[in-house]
Amino acid sequence: MFRNNVWYKRFGWKRNPFSIKINDSVFVGLTEERRILANLVEGGNICMIIGDNGVGKSSLLKWLEKRVRKHYFVYLSAEWVKNNFDLNGFIDKQKSFFGNYPKNIVLLVDESQKLENWFRIEIQALWEKNIVKGIVFSHDGEGQYENLPNQLKSRISNRIIRINRLKKEDAYELIRLRCGGKNPFDEYAMDEVIKRSNGNPRKILENCERVCISTDKDKISKYEAARILDNVPDLSLKIKKS
Repeated sequence: MFRNNVWYKRFGWKRNPFSIKINDSVFVGLTEERRILANLVEGGNICMIIGDNGVGKSSLLKWLEKRVRKHYFVYLSAEWVKNNFDLNGFIDKQKSFFGNYPKNIVLLVDESQKLENWFRIEIQALWEKNIVKGIVFSHDGEGQYENLPNQLKSRISNRIIRINRLKKEDAYELIRLRCGGKNPFDEYAMDEVIKRSNGNPRKILENCERVCISTDKDKISKYEAARILDNVPDLSLKIKKS
């Protein structure tokens, strides 16, 4: 077994291709969702992305930040926000040398379900002062936005993008892109991984990594993938990500 931080070299990879770090350069699927999101942002709207953990919400925010022009994106993760977080000071740092705010500031608020109410109110104040031209909230699950101030809720209205699991062809493409030209999984093995991951991109990557770490085969069949996923415990907490 290759249960160490160089296991991937046996397959000819220079690094772990299944790292769950956000990598928008190999973004797959969500074509319609990306189009709708870009249009909403370009229209100066407040909107929300909803989906289960690991389906690609954060990747979608990063894609938006790099691909949509004529806007100044400010990314905020709710995990950063503590009681002493100064949102106004954070936004003031975006001012130019002449003391002007950039045009078309768009806040990208990740994991918004974790925000406390005082911070939501500060976000609303920035919107009311016209400092912020648009806001995209990312939210785990279907709790939606019940804790948002009423004005923000009314602005979101039906501007909600729901992300579901990947289609099978997109899940295939995710694995192939991550593997480059050195994909050890045959089609039936990929089917097995995708099925057991319920089409969740993060789970697909984690299960691919789990199989590759635990096999001694150069080519991975459906039966090898099933054997490992049935019997080998989740290694994500035991192996340092590369």
